[in-house]
Amino acid sequence: MRRMISLLLLVLFPVFNILNNTNYFTAQKDDAVSEPISADDWEFFQQFDEDFDRRLNIAGCPGAAVAVVKNDQIIFLRGYGKQKYGRKDEVNTETIFRIGSLSKGFAGLLTSKLVSEGFLTWEDKVQDIIPEFDLKNHDQAKRINIQHLMSHSTGLQRHAYTDLTESGLPVDKIIPVFKNLNDYGREGQYYAYQNSAFSMIEEIIRQKTGKSYNDLLYEKIFLPAQMEHVSTDYHEISSSDNVALPHVLNYKNQCIPVRLNKKYYNAVSAGGVNASIKDMASWLRILLGNRPDIIAPESLEFIFSPHVKNPDRRAFYGWGGVENNYYGIGWRIVNWPDHSIVYHGGSVNGYRSEIAIDRKNNIGICVLFSSNNSYANQVIPDFFRDYNSFFDNKKEFFETTDTVIKSNSVQPKS
Repeated sequence: MRRMISLLLLVLFPVFNILNNTNYFTAQKDDAVSEPISADDWEFFQQFDEDFDRRLNIAGCPGAAVAVVKNDQIIFLRGYGKQKYGRKDEVNTETIFRIGSLSKGFAGLLTSKLVSEGFLTWEDKVQDIIPEFDLKNHDQAKRINIQHLMSHSTGLQRHAYTDLTESGLPVDKIIPVFKNLNDYGREGQYYAYQNSAFSMIEEIIRQKTGKSYNDLLYEKIFLPAQMEHVSTDYHEISSSDNVALPHVLNYKNQCIPVRLNKKYYNAVSAGGVNASIKDMASWLRILLGNRPDIIAPESLEFIFSPHVKNPDRRAFYGWGGVENNYYGIGWRIVNWPDHSIVYHGGSVNGYRSEIAIDRKNNIGICVLFSSNNSYANQVIPDFFRDYNSFFDNKKEFFETTDTVIKSNSVQPKS
């Protein structure tokens, strides 16, 4: 009966889509022609929609948005809740969020594109491009290259000078201070997450291309991908009338709105991108390899490859069954027993964001939250577990049914 209802809803879907064109279950392509999704996907996302809304309320998060892309189709796109706690304005697919460290994925792809265009190479030494960069270990400083920067494998301590970035100091003023730091491990082998060191890529790109990092993001990614609501500065998000404001918990454990702040707009590559979930759906299409005009398949392969092992498994507590995790170029690679997930999370100014793609099954999901909440830790692994289990059970059901039908069929006499 449930399957029959799903099929009926699928037939009626175009009517629903006209009535509610901001939140929808559909496949949308470049020519803006919508195609209905499969009956099985429709059935799954009906349940996902209900579960997400329920768990969002339990977590006390005022607003969120979700995009799912499968193959080259946007099959789920929806906003949830309110833009601000206690107000009536609802979150829709064009509502802007800060995405925090999901910005690193854009930096990785842009750098890879510039490598393919011959502006730089992964082996280019940072010190050759920025002579004022140095460490106490001068020999190691000379060996650090662009690949080390982008994979958090410079050998520096974790979050070296992140405090200076968060204080608003521009990257060109932070770079000379690195000379005061010791190394903690060998470059290319020692993993430690960075923001300030990572953002040096902006100065490298400026030196090698003659253009600013932000300008190249627009030119080579945002504009060709038709990401209409994306931006890289405080003014753009603060002046918009469709923003999910950030929220934090107060001393009474109540979620309250707080002001937007300017942190990381001085280091956009590390955490300064603003975007709507509609923009992030377009981004997922690129990441799944559907826009070779923007990024070549071999470039995607490189940035999604494991470049350095992260020995700390605590970040993936609750994922279940994670054997190892690595860092690529602006992306984490999480190894489950049967396949890998390309993933990143972000947190800035009270916002929380999650993105992941399953390249084996060609599906990706992005979730944006307007508060840092407990559900955010589980939404990605739960989605993939539930989605895969749903289709495994479907397959098992039909295989069992087929076997029963065949075994009960009357065999013709010879």
